[in-house]
Amino acid sequence: MNFDSLAINPALIQATALCGYQRLTEVQSKVIPIAIKGLDVMACAQTGTGKTAAFSLPFIHRLLAADKPRGQLRVLVLTPTRELAIQVGESISRYSQLTDLTTLAVYGGANINPQRKALAQGVDILVATPGRLFDLIGQHGLDLSSVEQLVIDEADRMLDLGFVKDIERVKTLVAPIHSTQLYSATFSNAIKTLATKMLNQPQWINVAANETAGTIAQEIYPVDKRRKAELLAELVGRHNWQQVLVFVSSKESAEALHKELKLDGVNNAVFHGDKTQGARNRALEQFKSGELRVMVATDVAARGIDINALPLVINLELPLDAEDYVHRIGRTGRAGMAGHAISFVAQSDEKMLNEIEALIGQTLPRKVIPGYEIGAPLPERYRQLDTSSDKPKSQQRQYNKRKPAADKRGQSNSYASRRANKSRRV
Repeated sequence: MNFDSLAINPALIQATALCGYQRLTEVQSKVIPIAIKGLDVMACAQTGTGKTAAFSLPFIHRLLAADKPRGQLRVLVLTPTRELAIQVGESISRYSQLTDLTTLAVYGGANINPQRKALAQGVDILVATPGRLFDLIGQHGLDLSSVEQLVIDEADRMLDLGFVKDIERVKTLVAPIHSTQLYSATFSNAIKTLATKMLNQPQWINVAANETAGTIAQEIYPVDKRRKAELLAELVGRHNWQQVLVFVSSKESAEALHKELKLDGVNNAVFHGDKTQGARNRALEQFKSGELRVMVATDVAARGIDINALPLVINLELPLDAEDYVHRIGRTGRAGMAGHAISFVAQSDEKMLNEIEALIGQTLPRKVIPGYEIGAPLPERYRQLDTSSDKPKSQQRQYNKRKPAADKRGQSNSYASRRANKSRRV
């Protein structure tokens, strides 16, 4: 089914064509005809399936069809993270580019004054994170009583972050007669409870919950834990990968990997919760533009980051929650495009891998990289480091001073290190 077959405003058909959209995804084909009628929707769909267009096109169509003045806030979209708010706001602006509707995204980590001034000038559609929304309500008197259409995106993540009370409060502040769409990548009991409270006789739509997109080729690379960074640097150099999103489980791991890759000449940046919004935006833009070859991220990037045609996601460390695996690899293979996801798995990761495979209903193929087999003898530099660790601290310091710089970062015998020693031009 194509977009031009939808009974929606012609300006939206033209805008989707300008965005390169042709065929409807499953969630779009199921949601749009229902949401256009103003019915409440509870949709469970995996990341990367086109949810934003599914909920945006109906409310834009309804705004255009209504005979009401522009610049009055009538649609509110709640998102759990700043990145998702920015992404959703940009997408809605693209879908409504041929109309006179205005869209604004407001979120924390940025100066509130420009957001407040933009609201004062009048907007039709507001995308907001809960914290910044209530800052604007409490400090600047933002009135939601004219909101007729409410969308709650990534509701499961909202619950994880403790926003359930905020969501319920928003429900009391919007217009008494309104429609609500609630979207979640998972379908837990908590989500069902929230939907029961928030929705009025909703249409329930379940699109491949807890499954990964069929367009993503998934692989497991068995490797000893201490050699994961080494293997990553080698593969980036060997295959000349230009755009790789690498996930780790903590901010400390992200910073450590950033330094390792930098020493190997791989241009990269980190993306995690301790970075300012400005730094995160810069890193994301540099990564999108190709200025950076690798972006190292924690799970703060697993949802809400939309990188057009991202070819590869690597889990250097598996997530602490199996469901986050689905969100991580959902950064690639989006909107029907092909994607590739690789997970580096040490023996200590096998339990989590089993949980992931049980969740997605697949046994993922293993690919052993020659020289990096689990249990293979460690290169000499690791044995030297192990021997050094048994010496008194004063002798360790002397040993470290004598070591070549490449040995310090554990890369001297790898392809990536040999490449980096010849040139730092990455």
